[in-house]
Amino acid sequence: MSRIATPEYRRCPVTGRWVILAPERALRPIQLQHADPHPRRDAAGKGLCPFCPGNEVMVPSEVYAVRDPGTEADRPGWQLRVVPNKFPAVKELSDSSPMAITPDGFSEAMIGFGRHEVVVETERHDSDPVSLSDDEFTRLLVAYRERLKELAKNPRFTFASVFKNVGAEAGASLAHLHSQIIALPLVPDAIRTELEAGNDYYRRERRCAYCDMIRYETESALRVVDDGQQFLTVCPFAPRFAYETWVLPKTHDSRYETATDADLLVLARQMKRLLTAMDAVLSGPAYNWYLHCGPLRAANMPYYHWHIEIAPKTARPAGFEWGSGCFINAVPPELAAVKLRAALK
Repeated sequence: MSRIATPEYRRCPVTGRWVILAPERALRPIQLQHADPHPRRDAAGKGLCPFCPGNEVMVPSEVYAVRDPGTEADRPGWQLRVVPNKFPAVKELSDSSPMAITPDGFSEAMIGFGRHEVVVETERHDSDPVSLSDDEFTRLLVAYRERLKELAKNPRFTFASVFKNVGAEAGASLAHLHSQIIALPLVPDAIRTELEAGNDYYRRERRCAYCDMIRYETESALRVVDDGQQFLTVCPFAPRFAYETWVLPKTHDSRYETATDADLLVLARQMKRLLTAMDAVLSGPAYNWYLHCGPLRAANMPYYHWHIEIAPKTARPAGFEWGSGCFINAVPPELAAVKLRAALK
């Protein structure tokens, strides 16, 4: 069980990010309805679903698909498809368009250039990722890899963010299972911070901080949730969120694009075990997952390690977190790992 009885500051050895672990926060009285985020409801969704077979005309033309032999693009007969987001956060430019960096002597701005895609994960109108078969989950992870490879062909894209929102509390607006990919002309702050912290550690120690973390966590077993032959699932030492977990390959690589189909089948099974345990422990929470990997076209970096982070919505960040950038977490990762491990069994 957890050794934490009083609040602690913790600095993540990988990212350099500070968090506060405050177990007594879990005992505070809750009087307002939904002040504590509630479990997701696996509702079918309202109205006509644009992601269901037969409604292909409701979304832009597919750019990638897994289909039955002989079926036509943008028609039924698919098992997974990737389409441009109809309501994108960023938009593409023609090759000749300027990036429009506009310095004014003090500040600068850049137009919202990029590509925003939706990965429709199954033809079934399902809302629970655990309902995917092993093959379907693997197909999803393969689609991430293939889209990263394709987006890397555009020299104006520097990084691609792959993420998934499960439940309205986590930002999902449609029930039908889907993920999103946003390609950007820059490396976003969270990734840049990880890259810089990893590089600093490598310069000091001449080793990868992530590989060291995997080695230490495996030996101590305090925060390990699932120790597989190829992947380690762990509650990180300094988690921002209660029950935050990371899934990391044990073999060093900063590039998700190098993962084989066989690797991704193993990863799919391990992620399904984790998500099933998380649902059991937290009564079906809303959650996000996001893939952290190196920039597009980057060589394998000795100081960075691709991984997937899963963040359940068990509490809302409030004024202190938004004002300081430092998160308060009421559940020590040692306790979270104990509960998730028990649920795996």
